Amino acid sequence: MSRCIVTASKLNRRKSVPASLSDKTNIAGTVTKGFTFDANEVTGVRDTNLGKWYRDKDSFYYWGGGIAILDEPVVNDGLADNTAMDSFTITPLIKRKIEQVINVFETGSAEGNYSALVKYADYSDPETKTKIVQVTFGRSQTTEFGNLRALVQDYVVHNGTFADQLMPYIDRIGKKPSLATDLVFCQVLKDAGKTDPIMKTSQDSLFDSKYYQPAHSWFSVNGFSLPLSLLVIYDSYIHSGSIPAFLRKRFSTAVPSSGGSEQEWIGNYINTRHDWLANHSSDLLRKTVYRTECFKAQIKNDNWDLLKTINAHGKNIS
Repeated sequence: MSRCIVTASKLNRRKSVPASLSDKTNIAGTVTKGFTFDANEVTGVRDTNLGKWYRDKDSFYYWGGGIAILDEPVVNDGLADNTAMDSFTITPLIKRKIEQVINVFETGSAEGNYSALVKYADYSDPETKTKIVQVTFGRSQTTEFGNLRALVQDYVVHNGTFADQLMPYIDRIGKKPSLATDLVFCQVLKDAGKTDPIMKTSQDSLFDSKYYQPAHSWFSVNGFSLPLSLLVIYDSYIHSGSIPAFLRKRFSTAVPSSGGSEQEWIGNYINTRHDWLANHSSDLLRKTVYRTECFKAQIKNDNWDLLKTINAHGKNIS
């Protein structure tokens, strides 16, 4: 296998080589510039006009025109993915561990609760300058005024069991008034998350494309390499939507790509974010300091490679 990096601003991840680049039927999600992965070149592509294609270890396909080869082929020696950590590669097992920690933070379950639905007054309405209640749903909790519409739309496109019930709501999601008071909508979402594998697949795709891949891109572009760093960055994308600029301004350490110390930057960011959460005016946010407390414990335990057990809000992730 070869190590590849995405050079396009956004690249489709597909379930198979398509009949044409305009064919959208087999798209499983997207990855962004800077995303790295191991893959083999696909041989025997019937239409040479499609160019080269690469297949990763999870059997997803990528168009060769949107990637570059970073190094020599990676030799698969049959060892477990998490044994070759000297170069701090984010292996599938490490990625899975990171996702499990976030799943616990969001729903209390390492595997994620795909039917979890809560209603919080945490959307800052730009018109009224007040907080309004919104629906928060799924394995890693996407919000009504965030990416819930994209999730439901993907579910409908893939003909989920409850697609007909949810289709009329697509154009209403993310608009006022909130659907938090629509008991039918909320119940159908919970039923889909609980019983329909298509909803689970749609959620996995959404949380990967809308949160994990942007977090991984920021991690890569800014020169980070340690698994704990990616966990901290991904958690920030899930919890705050990004690495907030106002938090970065509160400490002077440069990111690794600018010559700074990775461990120092991560430590400072965790402490800064912890202080912000602990002293926030919102009681809801103050209660989430268990996230940064978990990260502080990993640093204290020298668990930068995430090979040791992580106690995430009372759940042990091995």
